[in-house]
Amino acid sequence: MGPVTNRYLTVGYAVADPAALDELVRLADAAGAGEPLLDGGRFVRCHDEASGARLNVMVGPDGRVRSVKPSFRPEDPCLLRARLTGLLPDGVDADADVVQLAPRHGSYPLAVEFEAGSLAVNRLPFGEEVELEVVGFAHTMECYPHEDAYLSSGIPLRMREVLPAGLVPLAADRGATRSRATALVSGVVVAVSRRRNAVGGGEFLHLVIDTEGMVLDAVVCPDAVEGPPVEPGRIVTGSMWFVARCREAIPATVAAGDGSTGPAASEPVPSVPGRVGRSRLFGRQD
Repeated sequence: MGPVTNRYLTVGYAVADPAALDELVRLADAAGAGEPLLDGGRFVRCHDEASGARLNVMVGPDGRVRSVKPSFRPEDPCLLRARLTGLLPDGVDADADVVQLAPRHGSYPLAVEFEAGSLAVNRLPFGEEVELEVVGFAHTMECYPHEDAYLSSGIPLRMREVLPAGLVPLAADRGATRSRATALVSGVVVAVSRRRNAVGGGEFLHLVIDTEGMVLDAVVCPDAVEGPPVEPGRIVTGSMWFVARCREAIPATVAAGDGSTGPAASEPVPSVPGRVGRSRLFGRQD
């Protein structure tokens, strides 16, 4: 089990017992749900239909959970037209490989992971333009009531900007480098809704954000937002991790409601939402 990560809380997975999460994967896989992998394993998706929260699980040939990745699918997802310009292998986990995109209307490269990991990446037409659904998971977020407040804050981003910080490689094990599917994003809130993940037990915010070159779906734990309540017309900025899927969905879905008690995971999800250890993206001026 790895360290607790706020990626789960970002879509309301606040379940205390990891054993219950692993049990759902075993039940779903035993029922034949999911899609087979080339190595004899299976891809299983656990989906809370009401909130749109998902966990995407890779099960190895031995039946053990190999990796898990949260994602989110709203009822009417935003679409991004982008060219697939490169693959940046993770080096440790093939399901965490980073794909580099060139948004049609953006002046920046964007790094994303695919929710179905290697199963999706192996099918991508690199060099071509595709239509994607992209979701930003906000690790941190600051909200400003209007443009004057944002400009006076000293944040080094324009009001609508995407800074692909994750494409600056970080040092990894044995001298290797590793890119991340992250970026700093600022933009104007178009819509916001509060959702409850019935499987995970937590609440989260779904935002639609108008930023440079795209309109983006984003999710965030309410406790990770600094400033006034998020409302349409307000300006937000945050550090986001990006998960994508092709417009044509991969047919591997396991819906909640099969009598199980929770989603599947290979590492624990936080049991109590909160601000513990949360760092500020930028300093705020009073």
